[in-house]
Amino acid sequence: MIKNEQGNSLIIVLLVSLVFTVLGMAVVSASIGGAKRTETRESDVVYTYDALKLLNEMTSTLPELLGEEKLNLENFRRWDSNHRLYVENRFDDVLESAIVEQILEPNRSADYIECMNVIDVSTGSPSYLDNSHACVGSLTNYDAPFNIDKNLDFTRVLDVVLVTKNPIETEGKVTRTIKKRLILSPLPSFLKYAAGSFSDNEGEGFKLNGSANFNGNVYANHLHIQEEAEFELRDGTEKTQDTPMSSITGDLYSSSANLLPLLKEENFYKEDIPDLKHDSQFINIQFQKSMNELANSILTDSDLSAARTGNGSDFSDSLASAISNTQPSRQIIGSDGYIEKVEVQPNPLSIVGETAAPLDNSFIIESAEQAMEFNDPLKVNGDLVVMSTNYPISFREQLVVDGDLYLVSYKDMSFNGDILATGDVHIINMTGTLSANRNIIGAKNVELESYENNTLSVASSGLKVAGDIVSGEHVFLKPFSTTIDIQRNIISNKNLTIIGDEDDQGGEDDQVMFDSVVYTGEKASISNVNIIGAQNNEKQIVLLVHDNLLITRINEFNNYTPADEEGLPYLPRENNTVKPLKGFFYTEKDAELYGVGSLFYIEGGLFAKEALTINAIRGRVNSITQLPMGNQQENNYSRFIVDYNQDVLLQRIEALPIVEQLQVFSDELIVD
Repeated sequence: MIKNEQGNSLIIVLLVSLVFTVLGMAVVSASIGGAKRTETRESDVVYTYDALKLLNEMTSTLPELLGEEKLNLENFRRWDSNHRLYVENRFDDVLESAIVEQILEPNRSADYIECMNVIDVSTGSPSYLDNSHACVGSLTNYDAPFNIDKNLDFTRVLDVVLVTKNPIETEGKVTRTIKKRLILSPLPSFLKYAAGSFSDNEGEGFKLNGSANFNGNVYANHLHIQEEAEFELRDGTEKTQDTPMSSITGDLYSSSANLLPLLKEENFYKEDIPDLKHDSQFINIQFQKSMNELANSILTDSDLSAARTGNGSDFSDSLASAISNTQPSRQIIGSDGYIEKVEVQPNPLSIVGETAAPLDNSFIIESAEQAMEFNDPLKVNGDLVVMSTNYPISFREQLVVDGDLYLVSYKDMSFNGDILATGDVHIINMTGTLSANRNIIGAKNVELESYENNTLSVASSGLKVAGDIVSGEHVFLKPFSTTIDIQRNIISNKNLTIIGDEDDQGGEDDQVMFDSVVYTGEKASISNVNIIGAQNNEKQIVLLVHDNLLITRINEFNNYTPADEEGLPYLPRENNTVKPLKGFFYTEKDAELYGVGSLFYIEGGLFAKEALTINAIRGRVNSITQLPMGNQQENNYSRFIVDYNQDVLLQRIEALPIVEQLQVFSDELIVD
């Protein structure tokens, strides 16, 4: 039987042709689709880049806006009846209107912008500055982890939000949401940096000798770099030691072009050059004005008519006169039961080994036989010794002394009223708790000294000051194997000295715990002591010094364990052997620090208006005469580390100098 297959062959040919046609069309379609996807991806990259560029331009114009007279902070700063700073309600209206009208509206016309707005996340209730543009929809669940009291603080946290679009409709829909967080802060510029110097004069500026490490941004208008650390032996002999170069893991900021020739690989640790950025917004503080404002607000709080003016040259006399004229309800000029007048008594300073002349025609309050409690304001006309020998002593109201005052505690001693003296104030905590819950004001020196071992419980024993301290002359803080707790601010008209035990062996156990702003009218020196923050180390000291700052012999011959670095940012593991100095240290003049035998680990910042000199090496040191060679220091932790703490920007530190305009601090950038 013969089969007719001619028709089948035709069908097969047609099917094969159809298959190849479909495949060809699929290939062409895929090619076209791929080309479109490529175009879409390219557009996505281009418009995202353009949006980021626009965002940076908007951010860069914000400081100029904040510098306008209508946003001068002096226009909105007010003081209540308790001399407490508050912010006028209209401040936010003026700020928000200015940002919307001068930053947002002029930039919304770009064809790749779908939506643009600013979200205020300063409080737990975020809000749009312009309610007509809800770029990210409802803010009910928007991340706003801040709790700033706008009535008391000028600080604002803003999220700038840009939503992009593809203006070429044929390429399909492409959108990105870009968010940049900005902190607007009234704090001084030096608090933006881990370290730095403002001066651009030859012989001043920032001098980096050796191998320090800065985890944060650094500011300099004149920078000197060398690979030898300079130091002195105990006999004064000057020495140098070869080292690697210093490391900066943040950016390098400047208001000048002087630094460009130094940006070479050989000038930085592991040849890692920091980016150079421009900061034209750097604002210096008005030191004397700020110090006077704080001093006078404390005096007003204590109802004293004295005032600090100018550079404080007559401040001590003004204090003595105001304190002498204070007239509380009870005045003592002779013995009266609790208070005994004696012709001669030993000077209490002899208890701590100081040579001091006996006190003539002075007074003494001593709890040798019973507890003592003073419920009325008290004034003693003459030198006074208060000694809690066997029982507690408490003063519920003001204590005024027209002379020198000595407070010596063996048992608990407490003060709930101001402590005022026309002479020196000596506070010596031998054992137990000595607590001052109001202001301590001395027309001459104020000296705080403690020996109570409160390692196990700082909260329940030792020397504690919960009021402000004002001295017409010098302030001394001396912890010996203890922690002194300072919870308020300090004004030292002349010098500040914080010193621990020079003969300490092993870890540093002489500490001062701060939640304070401290102004020093002349010099400041810190040695053989650790500075820690109150409230589980969340707080800090902000020390502002008019003349030179010297910090020496900190954690001398201590070492990190382990000593080997673990890579960027070259910070040691948290351990109990070496505690960071918790604070920001600023001087109007010069600061010189040595991380050679000493081991500096500052969590905060360090700034000198004129010259900041840092000498540092890396590695373990057990003797100043046996330092590791330069090639042995590589990959070891620096003995001078500054780890910048940005948290200070969000804290309401009322006693800090407040500049006349808000400054812009850039925080996180997110592209979704």
